[in-house]
Amino acid sequence: MLLKVFGSYKTTLTILFILAVGAAVATFVENDFGTAVARHYVYNAIWYEMLLSLGALNLALVLYHSKMILHVSKFTFHAAFILILIGSGLTRYFGVDGVMKIREGASSNVIFSSEKNTEITLPFALHLNDFELERYYGSRAPSAYNSDVQIIDGNITQDAHIYMNHTLTYKGYKFFQTFYDPDEKGTILSVTKDPGVEVTYMGYALLFLGLLLNLFDPKSRFRKLIAEVKSSSLIVLFLLFCQAPLFSQSEYVQNYLDEHQSKSQAVSDAFEKLVVQSRMGRMKPFDTLSQEVLYKLSGKNSLYGMDAMQVALGMLSHPSVWKNLPMIQTKTPKLREFIGISKDQKLATFEDFFDGHRYKLDAELQKALAMKPSQRGTFENDLIKVDERLSIAFMLYQGVLFKIFPLPNDANHTWLAFEQMFAQLQGEEAEKLQESSTAFVGALFERNYEKALLHVKTFSEFQNKYGAEIMPSTTHINVEILFNKLMIFERLTLVYVLLGLILLAVAFGRVFAPQTVTCKLTRPLFFIVALLFVLHSCGLALRWYVSGHAPFSDTYESIVYIAWSCLLFCMLFLRRSLFALSGSVMMAGIFMFVAHLGHIDPEITNLVPVLKSFWLSVHVSIITASYGFLALGCALGFFTLILFTCKRSTQTIASIKHLSAINEITLILGLSLLVIGNFLGGVWANESWGRYWGWDPKETWAYISILLYTIILHVRLVRQLYSHYLFAVLSLLGFASILMTYFGVNFYLAGMHSYATGDPVPIPTWVYVCTFVVALLIITSSKNRQLKEENE
Repeated sequence: MLLKVFGSYKTTLTILFILAVGAAVATFVENDFGTAVARHYVYNAIWYEMLLSLGALNLALVLYHSKMILHVSKFTFHAAFILILIGSGLTRYFGVDGVMKIREGASSNVIFSSEKNTEITLPFALHLNDFELERYYGSRAPSAYNSDVQIIDGNITQDAHIYMNHTLTYKGYKFFQTFYDPDEKGTILSVTKDPGVEVTYMGYALLFLGLLLNLFDPKSRFRKLIAEVKSSSLIVLFLLFCQAPLFSQSEYVQNYLDEHQSKSQAVSDAFEKLVVQSRMGRMKPFDTLSQEVLYKLSGKNSLYGMDAMQVALGMLSHPSVWKNLPMIQTKTPKLREFIGISKDQKLATFEDFFDGHRYKLDAELQKALAMKPSQRGTFENDLIKVDERLSIAFMLYQGVLFKIFPLPNDANHTWLAFEQMFAQLQGEEAEKLQESSTAFVGALFERNYEKALLHVKTFSEFQNKYGAEIMPSTTHINVEILFNKLMIFERLTLVYVLLGLILLAVAFGRVFAPQTVTCKLTRPLFFIVALLFVLHSCGLALRWYVSGHAPFSDTYESIVYIAWSCLLFCMLFLRRSLFALSGSVMMAGIFMFVAHLGHIDPEITNLVPVLKSFWLSVHVSIITASYGFLALGCALGFFTLILFTCKRSTQTIASIKHLSAINEITLILGLSLLVIGNFLGGVWANESWGRYWGWDPKETWAYISILLYTIILHVRLVRQLYSHYLFAVLSLLGFASILMTYFGVNFYLAGMHSYATGDPVPIPTWVYVCTFVVALLIITSSKNRQLKEENE
């Protein structure tokens, strides 16, 4: 009886659920009371480890009772989890994990283990010959840190070089470059000795192999479901563009704007090709900087019929005019009323925020900054954002952002802006450049654009002479400017949303009015989706080329990549299902819309040292792709519940079963990628800083998501519980864990992957709206939840 209980599917689901709830609670405990408390009461607690052991026992019994060994693919990846747990136990109880600090010229053979709160003496010592910190050009941002050490083991000495993502291994101990002393004269190394690494990696290998084989095994549930949903293939878009209307101005200002718009294009086209050094040291064409700045200031890509480069040159050369033009975005009527403009006027002028020399926002801004993020309302958040925009505008008026002049013979390759150049450049050539700079701004002010164009050529020659070593190639500059002007992702957003709605209307029309809405629409609609997918892929490829790294290293890039992955699986397997197409396109549109909300910065930046790794591309690409498939499952669950609310007919019942099959296919693939992506992250973490798993909130919520989706896909094994209705509800609600993993952790929980400080920001209104809509749909559809299930 005991073996029957421990080996049942109900026990499996119960254990997974308790593990998920325990980990979820622990993330909030950690946020409020610290990591040590969460580890003591949950992660490292004996009850949690016993529950994991019980899960391994339950899995072993299930494998035995179900004779799963006869199904190679399923047995391989299920058994792999047992092996991974054994490996983790060896690492946890018999491994060594600590930190070694060494100053330049000194030696150490002692590591400190915070978990065991003890010092461990090694049988050899490391001597630090030199520590070197590399920075991005012209900035304080670290690019890499390196330790030149010497191993001293009795009479044996050996030189070694340790840097980020490159470890030193000696006598079973691994040394990882983790950080450095504030004065940059000492290194901080993580040290591990892992007796479980071979077992763990063997488990990982079997897990990846089994999950991949499962997708191709003709006996697997995935392939059986695929057989139910036949498919076929391939790939159109229109680009939308709008410009802000001109505001009525005085005759002089209007004449200036008209002339600047019509005559400054040539000098703008030349200046945009000049290289500028960003605050993080990235070298990029000025066109990129001007677009980033204008978007941050106004939320627009063009203004007054002019592109971002023309606006930037105007703000530099004629600040008195541009300070009185509405271009500073405000989002709350209360702030607009506070500075004395109309509540409906979304753009304010720079001068609107000043009363003579008094800064109108000063007192309220100090109050807002003194508040905890959780206490700030929309007005306070708007205040802080507007203050940032005003600072950026001021730097543009003063020429501070125009860092286009390389400082000759500078070891850190620092580039100077206009006002810095006058103070730091010396000599006859510098004087000519300074004269040219003054004349350039004067020519722009006088609207003598041909003269200004000549000075741009002077700037370009100076850059090529003193900055060619770190400048991007001409091809790279031209491609980046092309990428900026195409605005592929921005223009795809609206197209995705509109097309998704059209596809959804056609899909429901096929169910309820098949005589009117015929299948002839399927193929042309698919070709439109396919072309959008190709354009999206081209956009990602261009951003990859421009940035120099895989395009999923920050929030904006990863959201755009998730939108792309929403379409990928549908292109490959579900081309004939209009519901699947509409769901994938609508979810892509939603993600793209979120990516272009005002609080997400699309700026391309340099990578921090730890992200300069092959594993970034592999781990992040796989795990974020899984989010796209799970998002599609969420959409399909939503559509299924809509069908449950409709009058029951043979057509709706068939559609519900069809959608359930497609949904299960999608979730199987999504969960497979989620598992592979997370465990590859474990490999990256172990190879980069010596641990597989740190119970960081981001890692923990990914683990919770795996547990929840495992429950969702295995609940069908408990026949008393399972129904198409329950599966639809769970696939819809399950995506909340992904949203928490991706957004919630980033903004509400403090951790290594987080953007939060530990104090949560206000929950957006759309969260409450979506929660209400989902709850209403679940309630209204529940009255028809009893569907005649076929024996499967």
